Amino acid sequence: MSLRTEIDKLIGKNAGMLTKLIVINIIVFLLANILVNIPGEAFIVYDYLALPSSLSKLLVHPWTLFTYMFVHVNTMHLIANMIMFYWFSIVFTDFMGNKRLFYTYLLGGFAGGILFIVFSSVFMIHGNLIGASAGIMAVIVSAAMLVPDYEFNLILFGPVKLKYLAIAAFVLSSIVDFGVNSGGKVSHIGGAIYGVIYMLQYKKGTDFAEIVANFFGKIAKAFSFAKAGVKLKSSQYRSGSSTNAPSMDKQKVIDKILDKISHSGYDALTKEEKDILFKSSKGGDA
Repeated sequence: MSLRTEIDKLIGKNAGMLTKLIVINIIVFLLANILVNIPGEAFIVYDYLALPSSLSKLLVHPWTLFTYMFVHVNTMHLIANMIMFYWFSIVFTDFMGNKRLFYTYLLGGFAGGILFIVFSSVFMIHGNLIGASAGIMAVIVSAAMLVPDYEFNLILFGPVKLKYLAIAAFVLSSIVDFGVNSGGKVSHIGGAIYGVIYMLQYKKGTDFAEIVANFFGKIAKAFSFAKAGVKLKSSQYRSGSSTNAPSMDKQKVIDKILDKISHSGYDALTKEEKDILFKSSKGGDA
């Protein structure tokens, strides 16, 4: 059963992406702390979830470029990140939607992780990177560039424009006292850089989030229809219809459609071909 299914069960299928990302961070935090407190198991968190500064180790554990951005070992680190993520993401999601929030968080995290590795390699810094800060910083900067004059009413300060809050968040978390946790702060800068580039390109008509979403969507469709093809072929063999001419003709048509998908993608099919494939996958007549 997938993580997405479990999250949907926990908080509801219609929950927004912001809520789902926060819940995932909390779940990973709880699981990581359980492992950390089991004698002999603490290495799992850092060796298998945290992003290593060593490029050679990253090649062995490439998934850490994704998993690190959901790991928080310190409670205050988690709380501070999630509060900041919540407030800025509300604004971002109102204007950009759930899908773009997810991919901005994800790609900002990738950008921060890559800059961390480059920085660590150049300056010979050893250690691991954890935390959602790079992805969050990408969301903050993107939101501030999109609607810079959007106002928050803050206690003691009154209305404050989003652009000033973003600058303060960036300076305080990434620039001040840079010598302390410099690797982590470099990742924040990487996330901010992605946020700037993303929003500049978005305003010119290029949406990185949409491009990546379409890429993964095509991969998912390819796997889905590849499985459908296997089921269709195996069902023909099981039915004992190999000597039946009409069935053979239908199978030839289906095979041609599946070949077309493998070469040109699902979107290249005509409406008639899509109908044939759909009916066949449901066990109906083509």
